[in-house]
Amino acid sequence: PKLLDSLLQEKKLPSCKMPEPKPGQDVTLRIAFLVNSKPDLKTISVTTPLKSIIQDLIESHKLGGAPEDYALIYKESDRIKEFKIVTEKDRADMNANIIELGESPAASTTRILTEIKKVAPDTKDLAKALDDLRKMCVDPTFAAEFKVRKGLTLLMHGVSSGKFRLTELGQVLHAINSLLEQEGVGETDGSEVEQEFVTQLAELTSKENSSLALATRCALSILASFVREGRGREMIDREVALPNLIGLLGNSDHGIQLASLGLINSLLAAATVERKGDMVRSLQERTARSLIVDHLLEGRDKEGVVGHQLYLLQHHMLSLLLVRLNTAIQPQDGAALQKIKDLRSTAFDTGSPSVKNNTRYAQDHKKLGFNNVKDPSMDFLATPPGILALDCMDYFAKQHQEQFMKVVLENSCRQDNHECPFAASSCELVSLLANILGVGQPPLPLATRYHEMFFKVEHPFEEFYSYSVVLLNKTWREMRATREDFTKVFDVVKEQIESSLVPRPKTFEQFRSNVKSYGEISRRWQSDAKSREAWSKSAPVAELKTHLAPEIEDLIREQRRNFMVEGTRFHRYKKTGEQTKSQYRYVKLHTNHKTVYVGDWNSEKSLPTIEDLEPRLQIADIRDIIVGGECPFIKEIKKEDTRNQLGRTAFSLMGENTSLDLVAPDEQTYNYWVDGINTLLRRPLTSPDYTKEKDILINMEIKLRLLDLEGVELPETAPVVPPPPKDFNFASC
Repeated sequence: PKLLDSLLQEKKLPSCKMPEPKPGQDVTLRIAFLVNSKPDLKTISVTTPLKSIIQDLIESHKLGGAPEDYALIYKESDRIKEFKIVTEKDRADMNANIIELGESPAASTTRILTEIKKVAPDTKDLAKALDDLRKMCVDPTFAAEFKVRKGLTLLMHGVSSGKFRLTELGQVLHAINSLLEQEGVGETDGSEVEQEFVTQLAELTSKENSSLALATRCALSILASFVREGRGREMIDREVALPNLIGLLGNSDHGIQLASLGLINSLLAAATVERKGDMVRSLQERTARSLIVDHLLEGRDKEGVVGHQLYLLQHHMLSLLLVRLNTAIQPQDGAALQKIKDLRSTAFDTGSPSVKNNTRYAQDHKKLGFNNVKDPSMDFLATPPGILALDCMDYFAKQHQEQFMKVVLENSCRQDNHECPFAASSCELVSLLANILGVGQPPLPLATRYHEMFFKVEHPFEEFYSYSVVLLNKTWREMRATREDFTKVFDVVKEQIESSLVPRPKTFEQFRSNVKSYGEISRRWQSDAKSREAWSKSAPVAELKTHLAPEIEDLIREQRRNFMVEGTRFHRYKKTGEQTKSQYRYVKLHTNHKTVYVGDWNSEKSLPTIEDLEPRLQIADIRDIIVGGECPFIKEIKKEDTRNQLGRTAFSLMGENTSLDLVAPDEQTYNYWVDGINTLLRRPLTSPDYTKEKDILINMEIKLRLLDLEGVELPETAPVVPPPPKDFNFASC
């Protein structure tokens, strides 16, 4: 093998590098085969069936058996990280690789199942069979064969009956987890096995044993997979104790921490509103928050898998607000009516006895900023923000009483037209905050933008409101606003809050200190307005924009091509729409802009070269690009929520007899790839990013070209050219 590795280096055997194919060209592959550890270099056509290749190797090396007993397997290397069987679909990938002639999936499955079925198997033989299973089950071909032979059910039976020793349990569960992650694999026969199997897995989550770390990690992943697929959700929720899962967030094994968080998120996503409320309250207790802060937030990668799971946890915690956000106050809701009374008494009752009548109450309600001073509950009929606005006001008054009284009394001392109506502005503010945080919106795939400060308090949204309402009152005062300026004030406040969240503050105090003053926001807006409006109505500038547009369009198209040449790492997805864990493929365009290359690439620390990938699709063969929910592979997903979620960034490159189906990690990557393909197909670009970048670049180019004319008032039309002098002596003019 070492000799073969050296021979396959580019300097030794340059012809082994996959040539750039032309449409219709028959490509030959140079492959180093290993048969019983003996090297055999061959040159074969890319169209040669695998069965013929295997038959030739059997005959030339005088092996027994039929071609069905053998399979071609990639030898593990720097490029091939795990067990992988060559299939007819990817046989072209054999080029410049070492390929071993090994057992077929059917033969391997038979050998492994025979060993597992033994009543009293030999310890060493069983250990080897399980180790082979652990290695092989990551391959879809082997996984499909193992499933057809009921191997997955057999493994689950073995775990349920206690057949495997503790030293073997980790390998078995690892194999089951890998099999469940493969597309189309995961069905089991009968609910009885699932019940017993889930019970065994649930017991592992309650044990603190370092020797069971692998088994515990895989048990958590398997349970999360079951929950996402909708199999036994209620049973899993009943068998697995949430306090145990919360406790595992503090485990010394990072894999167990992440798997436990993944299962919690899966349970939250599938839970009813009542159950989700109970779970969220448990997660917001001091003990759970301490574990999250100490073990998941400190020193962890904010943009990786942990970041995405924390984003999902934040999303589920905030989604609980949706019910209150869309619930109007009810006349018989005594608790809500009491909160309104408490607001008035906290702000205006000084403790001295006084007679209160309806007129006095109405005056107090007016000072509190209610629109309906006779019946303040009418202010909470609109949804959103519904009753959530009253909840936030009540929290602010009770938990930040000094700030609450300061805000209310300060406004009550202002002139009638200049007071900031506390109740009315609070209703608008709650709607604004819910919109900024995405409450009620579906979670974004692969998003990692969570806010650490939300995990450090028991009531994060209410605390966020409390800091924001103080900011609102301060901005209102700085703007010297009146009620007619209500919308303008909220435009400024929205800008202040969003810009303050950009650096991802760790505490609410940091959030408050990040807030820009109204003066800073106003100066920047005025500067932007001057830049936009200076020449917006000038005909010469409009003509210059038209002249510059083709040049800018070419620049953007070139950037899109370069982006595709650099490449992108795309997540793999199952046919159900579920993300395949830790499996990616890298897609990039060849530098000659003629071929799209694709290959498996799971490393986060390095980027593949074009030699690490294989040609997949000729640009000349692309008939069309289908985007969004119209993609055929998106239409096959049964769950509507998953379809809608993935459809936002999905696209398919349709070739003559094949397609390349991809889901971009974010909207910008999606826009860039769609623009890039349209560029290569010589089609117009229509993405929002293209329109935005074109406007920015054109305006920037105009500013640079007209820099010397800054401050000069340009005419709306070109000035009239004076007639030449009669003696044509231009120097005398």
